[in-house]
Amino acid sequence: MTGINPVEFIDELKFCLGEKDIVKAKALLQFASDSNIDASVQKKALLELGKAPEQMALPLLEHLTKLKISDNEVQESLYELILDKSYGNTKLVIKYLTENNNQAKILFLKAAGELSLTEAAQSIEKIILEEDDIPILMQAVQSLGMLRIKKTLTAFKPLVSHADSKIKHAAIHAIAEIGGKEGIDQLMSFITNEEKTSKMVIEAIAGIQDAYSLDKLTSLLESKSTIARDTAIDQIMKLGVKAVPVLTKAFENAKADYMVHLITTLGYIGDTSAVTSIIEIINTQPKDANIRQTAYEAMERLPSQKSAICLAQGLQDPEESVRMSAARAIDKNLSKALVAGLKNIVREGSKDSQNAVAALIDSESTNIYNFLIDEESFLDQAETHLVEKADPNTREQFLGILKSKGIEELADKISTQALKKDNTKKEQDTLIKIIVVDDSKMMLKLYQNKLTILGYEPTLFDAPEKVIPEINKSKPDLVITDLNMPNISGVELTREIRKKFTRQDIPVIMITTQSDFIEDDQGDIDINDTMLKNSGINRILHKPFTDEEFNKVIKEFLG
Repeated sequence: MTGINPVEFIDELKFCLGEKDIVKAKALLQFASDSNIDASVQKKALLELGKAPEQMALPLLEHLTKLKISDNEVQESLYELILDKSYGNTKLVIKYLTENNNQAKILFLKAAGELSLTEAAQSIEKIILEEDDIPILMQAVQSLGMLRIKKTLTAFKPLVSHADSKIKHAAIHAIAEIGGKEGIDQLMSFITNEEKTSKMVIEAIAGIQDAYSLDKLTSLLESKSTIARDTAIDQIMKLGVKAVPVLTKAFENAKADYMVHLITTLGYIGDTSAVTSIIEIINTQPKDANIRQTAYEAMERLPSQKSAICLAQGLQDPEESVRMSAARAIDKNLSKALVAGLKNIVREGSKDSQNAVAALIDSESTNIYNFLIDEESFLDQAETHLVEKADPNTREQFLGILKSKGIEELADKISTQALKKDNTKKEQDTLIKIIVVDDSKMMLKLYQNKLTILGYEPTLFDAPEKVIPEINKSKPDLVITDLNMPNISGVELTREIRKKFTRQDIPVIMITTQSDFIEDDQGDIDINDTMLKNSGINRILHKPFTDEEFNKVIKEFLG
C-alpha cells in the first residue's frame, strides 16, 4: 500500500454509503486497486458495498471493474455481488453492458445471461453484430444463448463460420442451449464435410438429449459423410440405454447401410433391451448379407436366452462372414435346445454342415466344442478343415483342446498332415508384412484365414489407435482397414498414415459395407469424392466379397 490507512479507508466508505454519496464513494474507490490496498481490505470494501441498496451499489461495482484487482477470490466476490445487485435492475445492467468499459461489459453480459434478463436480448444481439473484441463477443454469444429466445437464433448463424474457433464453438453451443426444433434444425444445417465444425455440431446436438435431437442424431447414421456418421455413432454410444428405443424405431423402412449402422451401434451400447428387435431382423433373413452379419455380431455382444434358438440358422448362411458371426453369437448364447440343433446340422455331413463346422472352428467358438467334441461327424469335418484351410494359430488351439480331451491320436494325425501342407508355403510370403485393422474380432479372424491361405502371416489390430506406433516402428507392405470403427475411422487412420507415408510407400485397402463409397471401372477411387481422394486410400473393397475378389486385390499390391 502507498500510505492508505485500511481502517480509515473502510470507515470513510461506510460514511459515504450511509450518506448515499455516490460521487465521494467513487472518488474513494479509486484507491481500491492492488497498488493501494491489499486483498483483505478489498474484500472488506465489497462486504460494505453488499449492504448498500442496488441503485447505489451497482454504479460503484461497475466503477470497481475499471481498477486493477488481481486476487481471484476478490474477482469472484465482485462478480457475485454484481449478480446479486443486478437482479431486478435490468435497465442498469443494459446500460453497463453497452458502455465502453470492456471488463464491465463482460461481467454484466455474464450476469444478464445467468439471470435470464430477456429484456437485454436486443442489446446483446447488437453487441454480437458490432463487436470485434473476442472476449466480449464470446461472452455475448454465451449470454444470448442462456436467454433461450428462439427469435435470436439468426444472430448466431454467421458466427459458426467465424475465424476464431472459440467463437465458433460458443455459437454452436448457444444454439444448442436454445434448442427446440428450430435450434436443432439450424445445427443440422451446419453439418458438412468440414471435420472440426461438424464434430462440434454433432456433439452439441447429442448434449440436448430430447426426443427430436435423438431422432436427428440417429438419422446421421444414414449420412454419406464418414465424419458425421462416425461422430454420431460415438455420441450415441455415450448416451447409452436412452438411445436404444430411438435406434430400434429407426429400423422401420431403413435402407441397408443405415440398418447396418443402427444394429452395430446397438451392439456397441450393449443393452439387452435391443435383443427382441434384432432377433426380428434375423428372423426376416434380410437379402443383404451385411445386415445379417451385423445382426449376428450384435447378438454376440448381447447374450440372451431369448436369442439362442434362432441363431443356428446363421451357420447355414451362404456368406462365410455371416456364418462366422453367427458362430460367435452362438458361443455366447448356448442352451440345450441350441446344442441339439447344432448336432443335427453337424450330423448331416452336407456342404452346409462342413461350412458350419469351419465357421465354428475359424471363429474360435470354444464353448461349443465341449458339446460337439464327442460327435464323430464333427471331428471328421474338423479334420478336413484344419488340414486344408485353417490358419496355424487356430489349428494349434483346436489341437490343444483335442489333447486335453484325450483325443491325442487324431490331434497328432492332423498335425502331421498340416505340417506337410504348411511346408509348401512360399518363404518370401512370410517376410511380407500386412497389417489388418478391424474392431470386429470375428472379421479379423476371417482376414487372417484368407491371408493364411494365400501364404501370408498378418498382424491384427482390433483398436486403430494402436496401429500408428506399430507402423512408425516397422513399415508394413500393406494395410487393410475397416471403414467404420469407434473412436477412429478407417479414413482417419489412413490420414494419419499419409502424414509420413505415400500411397506408393504403404498401400491402404479400405473394407466397407457403405454403398456410397464408389470406385471406377479400374477400381480406383472416384475422383469426384473429394474426401476419399484426399484420404489417401488406394482401393475400396465392399463387403460381402468373394475369395476371388479378395485375392485379386491382395495380389494387385503384393504380386
